[in-house]
Amino acid sequence: MANVKLRKVGLIVIFTTFALILVCFYQVYQNVATVHHYFSPKITSVLAVEKESDQWHSMKFNGQNSIQFDRVFWDKTVINDANSSGSVLMRVKDEQGDIVIDEFQVSPGNGRSLSGLHQNKQYYFEIKAPKGQFVINAI
Repeated sequence: MANVKLRKVGLIVIFTTFALILVCFYQVYQNVATVHHYFSPKITSVLAVEKESDQWHSMKFNGQNSIQFDRVFWDKTVINDANSSGSVLMRVKDEQGDIVIDEFQVSPGNGRSLSGLHQNKQYYFEIKAPKGQFVINAI
């Protein structure tokens, strides 16, 4: 009888300890920027296109001309934010200027997987878009 009661108390203590550790790790993930950016990398490009043209324009993500997918946790996806003015055409080039992923369209609120890109290589993104403001996220 005492052995069963001791076993129940032990299981409750183990479960409670496990739950507390999980909550603590989640709080660290959510509230410590370095940890959050390591496990959920995301960079953003904000573009204001003032006139429509048929030329490709370079994109800057967080002030950088290129993206290097250098962490295991990159999804290698670009997303056109739902609040963007419209659809955009994008393409991806490598360090030598060769087109790695040819022209593709991303409409507002949608994304495109870039699974063909390799880790630890620099990639340059170019865009064609109508007049308006666009927010592109790379995750």
